[in-house]
Amino acid sequence: MTSAHFYTVSLRLPFFILIALPLSGPVLAEQFQDTQGPSPADANSGTDQSPKESTRDGSTNEEESSVATLLDDRATRELHDDTTILRTVMDGDGVLLFNALQLWMGGAMQYDYYNFDDVFSSQNGGEPREGVGFRRLEGIFRAQLYDWGELKVQYDFDTGIMRDLYLRWVSERANTPVTITVGNQKEPMGMEFLAGNKFEMAQERSAPGSAFGSWRSRGVRLHKAFQLSAEERKLDLFDEDTSFMTTSVGVFTSDIEDSHATDVAVTGRITAGRKNQRGGIHVGLAGSYREGEFNRISPRPEVREADRVNLASPQANTQGIVAAELAMNRGRLHLQAEGFSTYYGGGVDGFGHGVYFQAGWFLTQDSRNYNPRWGILAPHTPKGRFSAEVFARTSITRGEDDINGWNAYRALTLGSTVTYGRTQTSINVVYGETREPVGEQQDGLAVVIRGQILF
Repeated sequence: MTSAHFYTVSLRLPFFILIALPLSGPVLAEQFQDTQGPSPADANSGTDQSPKESTRDGSTNEEESSVATLLDDRATRELHDDTTILRTVMDGDGVLLFNALQLWMGGAMQYDYYNFDDVFSSQNGGEPREGVGFRRLEGIFRAQLYDWGELKVQYDFDTGIMRDLYLRWVSERANTPVTITVGNQKEPMGMEFLAGNKFEMAQERSAPGSAFGSWRSRGVRLHKAFQLSAEERKLDLFDEDTSFMTTSVGVFTSDIEDSHATDVAVTGRITAGRKNQRGGIHVGLAGSYREGEFNRISPRPEVREADRVNLASPQANTQGIVAAELAMNRGRLHLQAEGFSTYYGGGVDGFGHGVYFQAGWFLTQDSRNYNPRWGILAPHTPKGRFSAEVFARTSITRGEDDINGWNAYRALTLGSTVTYGRTQTSINVVYGETREPVGEQQDGLAVVIRGQILF
């Protein structure tokens, strides 16, 4: 049974003909080879000049393209990943005739058991709360529109939110394409937010990330990656690797989710990273200027069903955010950190700061790949039948306003994840505490067990 469903529609006037293509075989890299820059293989080693098409994480195969066929688990993850360029996961036998249109339909389900009390239930007097429920129940539709564009629709049936609804133009460059995305989408800020909680180490994004770096809005965004192989660098600091830079900037309007009442925002991000056979390293900087109504600094305490922790109550109509990123992966080890600083201006000024650090280690012979073309860690696919991973994250989030002073929330999250095929089971244990009581609560413990399936 296939995990990802593709359909090809070819226009042969005067009729539309539905063609079911066989789902096996590699992509013909020559069809998409970048003639204006280094070969896609340079993205992996910086030395191999053979014309091989790159996959989602930049890896290649010595004998043939390693772009997965539509029958396997890697393809399912790639098609759920917003950074995947659809033409890189097309079937090799699916030659485009008469501007053929390929469609994919899939979905994801996350189901949680949770148990927490005290500060995680601050709006209910700290009463213990236990239960089960959907964290995610979504359907996804993606389409490659001829040779130049993509369409994505992502609807969450549990929350009733159209998370993604966009049209994306993709340039012809196969290795470092330029993309312009118009519609509902993520703003280019927050490394863990851009990767998505379907693929991150932790079940939920960090508290500072949820407070300052998680924006899904309606707007237009330009993204560009630049590549420089080891042979082309005048100053070669690393042997046999490939360096990348990315730039991304967009203009956005109203929030799609429940962050704040944004009227207009300009958000941008720039990253630099290198990748070789042993691993990758990444640094990034992002910023955003926003106008709207901003009246709270209240992160989620790293548990989805828990109450937000209100740290400050500015009354502002402008907000400025600066964020810095650092990540590294080497073998079974992967590290990631982000820091945020924000200013709220208006009737009651406010300030917010936050930082998190997380480290993960695979118990199996697996690793997380770095995707330098988008500046995030790539979705993980087990090398064998399954993979097992443990991780730890620590974070601190501070909020302040001119009337009430400041408060801070500190969290420690420990977790483990087992991935088998398209399914994933994880457990997170979160301890959180505040500097000053929130709702007469100052600390607490939470346990969340999650099951996930992609299809």
